[in-house]
Parts: sequence; C-alpha cells; structure tokens
Amino acid sequence: MSSLVRPAIALLRAPATELCFALRAAVRWSRGAPRRDTLASAPTFAWAPEPIRSSLQRRADALNASSDLAARIRDLAPEVRARNYARLEQLERLSRGIRVPSSAGGLVRAADLGAGDFHYAGALACWLSTACAVEGPRVDLRAFELDGHGIYRDGHARCDHGRAHAAAASCAGVDVGYAVADATRLSLKDLDVVSLFFPFLTTYACIEWGAPLSRSRPKKMLAAAVRALRPGGWLVVANQTTEEYLRTQRLLERLPVTRITRRSFATDLAPEAPRTAGQIGSVWQRHEGVPSGALIG
Repeated sequence: MSSLVRPAIALLRAPATELCFALRAAVRWSRGAPRRDTLASAPTFAWAPEPIRSSLQRRADALNASSDLAARIRDLAPEVRARNYARLEQLERLSRGIRVPSSAGGLVRAADLGAGDFHYAGALACWLSTACAVEGPRVDLRAFELDGHGIYRDGHARCDHGRAHAAAASCAGVDVGYAVADATRLSLKDLDVVSLFFPFLTTYACIEWGAPLSRSRPKKMLAAAVRALRPGGWLVVANQTTEEYLRTQRLLERLPVTRITRRSFATDLAPEAPRTAGQIGSVWQRHEGVPSGALIG
C-alpha cells in the first residue's frame, strides 16, 4: 500500500512545487560567492568510524596520486570532499578499459546537465582530464541546472555554490563554468561528453526532490543530451536504482546510441554510502552518420 500512497501524496504537493519554482525563477535570488566552509581543515573522512577511516584515506590518496583533485577541493567541507573522491572513483571504475573521447587538438568539450549545486565539479573535471584518450588534454566543461535559485541554509542560492565549485575546479587547461538553464532548450552540439547524474525519470522522484513536474520530460531530456553529442561522443548516466536504469535503457533504445559499459555506482567513500547500494552507471556512445536534426525530443 505504501508504494501507492507515497506517489499519491507527492502528487498533492505538485501545485505548491510548481508555484515555489515559479517564484524562485522570478526572484532569481543570489548573494554571490559563499564563504569556504570553516570545517575545511577537518579530516576528509572524519564522519567515518575509526576502523575504516584509514582505509578510506588510503583510497583517496591513491586517487590524488593520479589526479590533482586534492588541490581543487581542499577548501570544501569534509563531506563534500568525500563526495568528490567518491564520484572520481565511480567514474574511474565506469571507464576502466576505455578512454574518454576528445576532439581535434586534444580538447574535451563536455556538459553536465542537471548539475544541482555542482559540488562534484572537481571530480568530474579531473576525470575528463585524466581518463582522456590523449595526454594532457584541454577541458571545457559547462554545467547547467534548471532550478538554480533555491536558497540554502547559509542564505546563498544553489547557483552561488555551483559557480563557486566551478571556479574551484578550473585550473590551467581546464575551464569550468556553471549556468542556470533548462538543458532541453539549449543549443548544445558537437560535445565529446554529456553527463546526467541521477536524472528524474519518474513523477514521484521529480516532486520528491522539489522539481517542477511541468519540466519533467525524460524523453526530451535524453534526446537533447544525445543531440548535443558529436558522433562517437559519450553520454554518461548514473541512475539511483535498477528500475530507473532500465527505464533509461528503454528510452535510449529509440536514440542513436549504443551502451559501451555499465557498472555499479555503489561507493563507501561518501557519507551516504548505504543509499548508493543500488546505483548504476552507464556509458552510451553516439552512432556515426546520424544527423542531429533526425533526433526528435
């Protein structure tokens, strides 16, 4: 019964959710760059029990040895640093045995759709740099979030944090940006990589997270993501559950992409480790010779 009651209750909240989103979009609240967390000097895995803390730190050290992630996230709160290590490890596991594609001149053009506050910007930028098919690539990464003006407890908007994370992830040869925009209405094209981390594919998930139901268009979102790719480019998707992964698979079967890998996204590097148990990551490659105009959202 609970499986029926919870979606029904969520639907009752839909009008209020729509109104709140409309107000946020109209006001466009922003306070500028937030202060770096005062707990930034605390150990990254201070939240973990002592018996496993050292093991987690060793894995983080190994990730640092193959990337410059530590420099990009050093001023963040411990939990956020941990989530970056988790995301980088997840992505490295996902791309094991394959290499991130790049365009002419060693440039990786990438977009992250539905970025939230983009707290994982450092991890994503590092992965694009270190898992690339060419050595020392240049990276141009743009993140887009539909609901970027939600207000956090510190009084800053989601977009304030997103821009700060993007700035911290930028370095020599890596340019990271963040914008508030509806990804389904953007004119992105010829990208090497498009990522979708935990897209809302059901009505319940959309409303439960406070997103406007009127903007929940999974088919259009996935079509826009594939349309933005160049032939041979990658669509990287992470789903919360097997059910959501299977729905993603069904929707992508209608589009000119082929899955080239699928792996568990479970991780114990993040504080919310138990909730990651059923997560699945997958990579889909855009077919050659299919014009973008043939894709209908």
